[in-house]
Amino acid sequence: MNRSELVRAVAERAGSDEAVGRRHVDAVFEVVMERVSAGERVTVTGFGTFDRLSRPARSARNPRTGAPVEVAAAEVPRFRSGQTFRTRVAGGAAAADEERAPAAAPPEAADGVVAEPASPEEPKAAKKAKKGAGAKKAPKKTKAIRLDTSASVRNGKSAKNGKAGKKKQAKGKGRVKAGK
Repeated sequence: MNRSELVRAVAERAGSDEAVGRRHVDAVFEVVMERVSAGERVTVTGFGTFDRLSRPARSARNPRTGAPVEVAAAEVPRFRSGQTFRTRVAGGAAAADEERAPAAAPPEAADGVVAEPASPEEPKAAKKAKKGAGAKKAPKKTKAIRLDTSASVRNGKSAKNGKAGKKKQAKGKGRVKAGK
């Protein structure tokens, strides 16, 4: 999403035209930049904190040449996300829907009796049984990648089955005997 798309989304959500949305978005950004450049901290609860960070002078290396380089001290902006923002990003749309939805009423039994909430002393297995068998966790979407840098792998041996990889070698044509 770029700035124009943000302006359109804000205007649509606020129920106004794009010109008004643009003025509001620009005003928010301008105030944040003014306050942070003046050394103030701007905190938007649930969203995050904007502040200024002082980086001291240091020596670094040029990655292309490896030559040492002196880096001057600098004042840089910093943003740290708030808990609500992190939770929503981690949970995706499901977390956003849960926050917007009102709390569900406690389930009622067939005879009209309301079920009591689980006590802290109640075992976890009993709590899971109350939730029902239909509630399952979503599978993780990330996949761990393991890089094996052991000597056996570098030398052509497979880490899975322990067998050495076959390397084709010349039958003496490329060999030079010592002393000749």
